Amino acid sequence: MLVWLVAAVPVVWAAITSLPGRLAPWEAVAYLVVLAAVVPAARRWPVGALLAAGVTWQVSFFAAVSVDSTVAVGALSAGLASVAFLAGRHATTGERGVVALVVLGAGAVTVAVVVGGADTALAALSGTAALAAVPWTIGRYRRQYLAMVEAGWQRAEQLERDVDRARARERARLAAEMHDLVGHELARAALRTGALELAPDLGVEHRASARAAREAVTAAAERLADVVSLLRTGEPERVESLDEVLDRARLAGLVVESTGDGLGAVDPVIAHTVHRVVTEAITNAIKHAPGAPVTVDLTRTGNNPTRSGGDPTQADGDLDRAGGDLGRGGGADGGGVELSVVSGPGRRGPAAGGGRGLLGLAERVALVGGTFAARDLGGAGERGGFEVRASLPASPVLHDAPATGTHRRRAELQVRRSARRTVLLTCAVAGGIVLAALGYLVFDATTSVLDPADYQRLRVGQAESEVAAVLPARTRVDDPGRAPLPPAGATCHYYSTHRNPFDARRLDLYRLCFRDGRLADKALLARDP
Repeated sequence: MLVWLVAAVPVVWAAITSLPGRLAPWEAVAYLVVLAAVVPAARRWPVGALLAAGVTWQVSFFAAVSVDSTVAVGALSAGLASVAFLAGRHATTGERGVVALVVLGAGAVTVAVVVGGADTALAALSGTAALAAVPWTIGRYRRQYLAMVEAGWQRAEQLERDVDRARARERARLAAEMHDLVGHELARAALRTGALELAPDLGVEHRASARAAREAVTAAAERLADVVSLLRTGEPERVESLDEVLDRARLAGLVVESTGDGLGAVDPVIAHTVHRVVTEAITNAIKHAPGAPVTVDLTRTGNNPTRSGGDPTQADGDLDRAGGDLGRGGGADGGGVELSVVSGPGRRGPAAGGGRGLLGLAERVALVGGTFAARDLGGAGERGGFEVRASLPASPVLHDAPATGTHRRRAELQVRRSARRTVLLTCAVAGGIVLAALGYLVFDATTSVLDPADYQRLRVGQAESEVAAVLPARTRVDDPGRAPLPPAGATCHYYSTHRNPFDARRLDLYRLCFRDGRLADKALLARDP
């Protein structure tokens, strides 16, 4: 909206000004409608919006050529520059935009040569380059720069995650060593002390000492368990298996059917996510459709991974960190998980919670690299009800988080290249316009010079055919303005007096006026530089 307002201000000004070339009300309204369409379209169809804005500006330019006014040209200049910048900012690739700019430039030159001349073609091409090509390139640079910033933040987040994971792995390693080594030795000590306590030939005093030693070892084992639990803080805690979740729901009076081939061996984080989706979906079914049957379908897709060193259907002994069908540790080598929870139509209860539970599920599933969907299957009937569906990988996937700095370095390289292209193109366009303008000045001056000696020999009353023999091929201007009035009914032509366009008297003109096929007047128009 703000961009449209900025682009609309010059159009409104061109409609209310009293300068020559002002826009008619219908022209201003038409231009405002075009801007209202192409400005938002630049985000979704950048190349098409760029072409539409460029063609509209060129139509305005060529319409203004006939009245020799820059009002209509300036009216759409801000709009074209704004659309070109937005198009460059939102275009996924730059090749199509370059093609569009070339088409605009070629079209401007072609039409200008037909309806105007070399000066018109130069002005049309310069305007297209300055108002379309340069903002487009700046928009491309802005896109690359923002991509680099995003890559930097992603890299920082990845480093934080790496540190957290390294810390968690070290804590888990220490906990495992303490549990396996120290815990095993304490268990052996407690066993031997207990056997000593039960020895029949041991005296009462020694038996009491053995009992005290066993209790001390047992207490030490309990303290060790506390320390191990503390070290494992941050690891996924044990969750219920799928059967446990469904059994608990059946005890609450819910009719639940389970289908599919089960979860198998997946990462504990995925196991937690599945548990969360199932429990939340069942809770929603109980709240919103009490009495409706629920079908839970849990299926593995792709390869069926196996854990090295053991049966994937077996838990990790006493550690069993994730628990049951949902908690086989060790990760997975491939495949994924497809989960669907469908609650039957039943009797719909009042909505509660505002959908925050489903929103939380969607965020949790997306966090591990999965996709989530929830939809109403309709009202009454066998096919009615509500479905919660999640598609999960076998192990968490970090979205857009590069494992190394390669992505950031590539983004930085692209930004530097884009910056160089932007600067070079801007300088090239500016330099090209200056050189083209200077070249045109030289061309215009040298091809429209009437030799002073020939001018002196001309006499009023000469036939136009005799005068034409010494005249140059081109006139300098059509109407210099602020010139003395020509003879009534005469047609006048203006010619240069100097070949050097930078001479102090470069603006002086020879004026020759013809009437009825004869030279009616000749004059030197001295104009201040």
